[in-house]
Amino acid sequence: MFYQSRRFRFILTLIFKLTAVFFLFRLIFMFSFISGMTGSWDELFQALWVGFRFDLRLAVLITLPIIWAFIMPSWNLLTVPILQKLSQFYLGLATVGVVFFYGFDLGNFSYLGHRMDVSTLRLLENPIIAFEMAWESYPIMWITLGLIAANLTIFWWLQNGYTELLKQRKVNRFRDKAIGFIVGGLVVLFSYWGTFRQYQLLWSDAHFSKDPFIVSVALNPVLYLNETRTFELEDFDLSETQKYYDLMVDELGVDNPDLDDMNFVRSVSVKSKSDQPNIVIVFLESVGFNRMARTGNPMGATPNLDRLASEGISFDRFYIPMVGTARSVFGMLTGIHDVASVETASSNPRIVDQYSLVNALAGYEKHYIMGGSASWRNVRSLIQNNIPDMKITEQEDMDYPRLDVWGISDHDLFQAAHDQFESMDKTTPFFAVVQTATNHRPYSIPGDIDGFEVIDEDETVLAQAGFDSKGQFNAMRLLDHAVGEFMKKVESSSYGDNTIFLFFGDHGTSDPRATHMPQSDFELKLRSYQVPFIIYAPWKFKGGRVRNDVSQLVDLMPTVCGLAGVSYENRTLGRDLLNDDIPKDPLAMIVNKKVANQHIAVVGQDHYLSMQKDGSDVKLHELLSNEPWVDVKNNYPEITARYSKRLKGIYETAKYMLYHNQK
Repeated sequence: MFYQSRRFRFILTLIFKLTAVFFLFRLIFMFSFISGMTGSWDELFQALWVGFRFDLRLAVLITLPIIWAFIMPSWNLLTVPILQKLSQFYLGLATVGVVFFYGFDLGNFSYLGHRMDVSTLRLLENPIIAFEMAWESYPIMWITLGLIAANLTIFWWLQNGYTELLKQRKVNRFRDKAIGFIVGGLVVLFSYWGTFRQYQLLWSDAHFSKDPFIVSVALNPVLYLNETRTFELEDFDLSETQKYYDLMVDELGVDNPDLDDMNFVRSVSVKSKSDQPNIVIVFLESVGFNRMARTGNPMGATPNLDRLASEGISFDRFYIPMVGTARSVFGMLTGIHDVASVETASSNPRIVDQYSLVNALAGYEKHYIMGGSASWRNVRSLIQNNIPDMKITEQEDMDYPRLDVWGISDHDLFQAAHDQFESMDKTTPFFAVVQTATNHRPYSIPGDIDGFEVIDEDETVLAQAGFDSKGQFNAMRLLDHAVGEFMKKVESSSYGDNTIFLFFGDHGTSDPRATHMPQSDFELKLRSYQVPFIIYAPWKFKGGRVRNDVSQLVDLMPTVCGLAGVSYENRTLGRDLLNDDIPKDPLAMIVNKKVANQHIAVVGQDHYLSMQKDGSDVKLHELLSNEPWVDVKNNYPEITARYSKRLKGIYETAKYMLYHNQK
């Protein structure tokens, strides 16, 4: 019979074995991260079924060269021994590559919270940093040994199938061979197609759930990376930008609208001050707003930041547009949303030339102080190319020990910044950015920090407060402690009485649901985008104020220019939060890659509107609802229409500005 054919049995057995291996890795992935599941068990089983079919497709794709080697008329695997050896070598190479890729994918999800896609490859721009971070965060030696052992076991299992080819052939009749060819071809075709429908199984079929974990369980990382590999860096569309130009003229308050020149300039003139204040921006790594005690967080991880917020001006509805430290650096310095799809804007040589409001601070000494290397994510080029008089101070310039892959500890960084500020000429104002980094995996804790002790808190309690581990909780406490020690030094310093401090979180993190926050913080993944922003200057702002109007990262530098009392030309997407009129209905734009179905969105005072980048799949959600995932656009058609137009206008304009904001 046809099923006794050596070729038929070998090919189907190989496909079955490869599929079993890939599905085993799927189960390992599922059980490793199932604690983050918010969907139903029915959805999880559906995800496994979808994922199994993706695994079957990958198995067929790997097997295809061997299938072709079987069906060649005379020179094939059954008649030429060297082809068997070559096929074994190919199979071994494919196995090693795929198994190690699955290992990288597990680490990537643990680190970033999503499966590997083409954007993950940006980590290879700094392979040494990526490797050191992984080495310090994970037991790399044991993982590597485990992957090697898995490779040897899997290859041994696959190679056993070649014994089938040494047997005497049992199918001689043409009819049986023809039936075997047809049946085998249909099996292979279905395995690749993945469905009996007209259209083949697509990666979008994995997006049937609103739970990102369940979607991730359904995806095959190898196939998914290949799908996203075809995504190009998204350029602007001039016609789309022009379509929304009049809307953006009103949105931004453009002085002299000109559609032909696509003018977005607003001139701000003020009477120059003789006593300009120093201004320091403190860039808080991985600090989401839900970390703050002022939100009701019971863990008390941020007493110093909470004190600064209560004594300064706290913007409690402040958002960043896209998760990623480099993206926040770019948005801070340029005032343009970094909406680049694949690479961060700072890494794109086509848009490295940017106008920055930092240059409006005429007469200021300018400093960028970071504990690691400014070569990271092309920050050095972004600064030096666009703000030539800004002095960069990095790890190699400071006489402090390296703590981990991110450089020196934040305590040492603040001490270095304090010493630098103390030594400056007091007759010249200074502007500085202090970029912290160690509130980040691998959550390194120095052992010599006075007044700080690691707390061994129960992980269940931490999870309810939005922390995913003890390490993350203590790293947040350590950053807050470093801020507190720094501000104590400021109080007795020679520069403190004339310095305005601006503290902001560069992004939040993907962690368990914080039960003290509104449901939308978790369900809409706003935990990653809503961050604290505090302006602190007790000599200037008395009593403490809370601002609840929606504001965003691009507002930072116009606000700095207002605080400095300088005239400037605003080409950004932001506004001066202290001097400009508060818009009737301010919005913050985000590119939400943390939800199951990635989209662009705007956050308003009471609503959240999302859509795909092409304007499809519009949904409106109520931020304070107990069911924020419910689409309520039919209940609010006017808000839906207005927010949709504004979102498209902001998004298309941001893409255009990335390429048309030259200094």
